[in-house]
Amino acid sequence: MRNLRVILLVLLALGTEPLLAANYQFQALIDLDGDLTSGCAVEVGETPLSGSELRTIARTDRNQVVEVVLQSCHDSGWHDEMRAPQTAPIRFGQGNAGSDRIRWSVPLSHFSEHPLVSLRMVSERLDQPAHDLVDDGEAVTILNLNLADLGHALPVMGGAGLWIAALLLLCLGWRHLRHGGQHAPPVMGLLLILGAIQLAQPISLANADRILSVAAADTGNDSADAGSDILRTRIAVVGENLEFQIDVNNIEDNGLADHARILFIGNSLTYANDLPLMVQAIAAQSGKVLAADAITLAGAALEDHFHQATAHAALANGGYQWVIMQQGPSTLPRSQNNLRTWAGHFDPLIRAGGARPALYMVWPDAFQGGSFNDVRDAYSNAASAINGMFIPAGESWREAWRENPDLPLYSADQFHPSALGSYAAGLSIFAELYQQSPTGLPARLSLSNGTVLDFDPDQVRTIQSAAWRTHLALGRRGD
Repeated sequence: MRNLRVILLVLLALGTEPLLAANYQFQALIDLDGDLTSGCAVEVGETPLSGSELRTIARTDRNQVVEVVLQSCHDSGWHDEMRAPQTAPIRFGQGNAGSDRIRWSVPLSHFSEHPLVSLRMVSERLDQPAHDLVDDGEAVTILNLNLADLGHALPVMGGAGLWIAALLLLCLGWRHLRHGGQHAPPVMGLLLILGAIQLAQPISLANADRILSVAAADTGNDSADAGSDILRTRIAVVGENLEFQIDVNNIEDNGLADHARILFIGNSLTYANDLPLMVQAIAAQSGKVLAADAITLAGAALEDHFHQATAHAALANGGYQWVIMQQGPSTLPRSQNNLRTWAGHFDPLIRAGGARPALYMVWPDAFQGGSFNDVRDAYSNAASAINGMFIPAGESWREAWRENPDLPLYSADQFHPSALGSYAAGLSIFAELYQQSPTGLPARLSLSNGTVLDFDPDQVRTIQSAAWRTHLALGRRGD
């Protein structure tokens, strides 16, 4: 009985509003009068955005939209015009460049007296201080939609009736053209055909998804949370509704936790340019805390590490979420088999400590560029054999070179990576670990050992997008 009283008191304290298991809310702030000094304000983090007469909100968990709200501003506050539960699923991987897409809509009838609407798009995580605004780097992007472009409403007979009427006029016009005489001159046929064409135009306008839409892109990784990190947004008239669409980096949250620890086991292709610290710094740029340890030996294969027990104690102590293994290119059949065999020996040790195994694909030397496929197959097959993660870093080099063949990814010895080459590999590792696009991360990278790397921003953009495309095409999560 006491527990029941406690529950009732909690419910009374919370009020009668339904409790929604929402993690995020996505808002379209709508200005109807073109005056950003009027209307109501919305707090986005610590930033107040004023000037909205309407706003629509989609609240979501990590799987679906759970509620859609439309509010209007009057009497100095927000008041519900519509509040409805919705269960539209989030479209994982179906957004721009493999992002996750959220969709919701409100009836066009709410805008019948407002032919021009201006919109600003905002995302917010509800349980953490994370948000994003679509902007151009300096100011919030305003999307203008002229609903007057829809033309006049369809007559009572509707679209089907218009098609029938247009076809009848077309047939009559054709008949006049073919059989016209003194009482039915051919010009009458032409007029009837032109009338049919004119009548059919509103039917095309009714297909408003093709006619009336606006879209804008936003810089990636400008929010501390991938689920609220907007990459692209689109607003369109679809039938009798105004549809809102937002693509976010990764609302699914199926990557590595924001606080995590990983271990590298490898050789100079791992320790060159402090790759583990690079991955740690890339993660920090995206708002995550990652500890990256490394156990490396010059020229070592996994077999050498296993026989010398270099990592056995660290694996047994546990505390890692992923263990990333690497050796040389392993292009020959014998070395491919060696990689697969010794990754298999490490697998039970890794899993016994509570971690999961990953294979980090490297690259051949610059004089054997035709061997990239062999390197890829060696590492991909070794990962598959132990149901581990496959990190296609070497393939991301190739993808970047397709856009810019002059990228200096090799160092002077034409085998080890340059700093830019290690950075490209680090982006590939980041994309695979977090299942998150690295596009938009800063070109300056500050390592925990004090090293500061200033890369060329154009080269960085090329490498970031290449890493993500390669992840979408070849990356494999494993288990």
